[in-house]
Amino acid sequence: MELKITGITLGILLDADTNAQARYQSVRHLCVGTFPRLPQEIPPEGLVTENEDEKRLGLWIMPDNASGGTLETFLRFLVPENSAALWEHATASVTIARTLNAACRESHIGKANLYTWLAWQDPPGQSGGRALTQNILDPHSPNSAAFVKWFRDLYQL
Repeated sequence: MELKITGITLGILLDADTNAQARYQSVRHLCVGTFPRLPQEIPPEGLVTENEDEKRLGLWIMPDNASGGTLETFLRFLVPENSAALWEHATASVTIARTLNAACRESHIGKANLYTWLAWQDPPGQSGGRALTQNILDPHSPNSAAFVKWFRDLYQL
């Protein structure tokens, strides 16, 4: 990977899918030439590093730099506590739909759960980002603190 602009900041967000460490290793392999001080494992608080050319690299692997999962896995933990019963109903609905031959792959259950729950919000069917900006999901949840800190550290906010 080559970044030609001095002083650039590059933030990368990736889904871990099934293996956060394997995902990190593939990114590390691509970036270690430009960022030679990359650690062998992604730090639990996310990666923020800078090289001699004042280029900054940040990496966050959803949901938490350690677990398997996706952005939707992370967003699930931003569902407000007062919506716990509805969340349980949404996940049960997805389970029932799968027994009725819904074409939802095992690896997509987290997405199906989140978007089923979002379908029952006002307005229905918002994207995860939109649900955050409209406070349908709780952007101030303690579950978002590590990610928010990583983001602020990366972009020096």
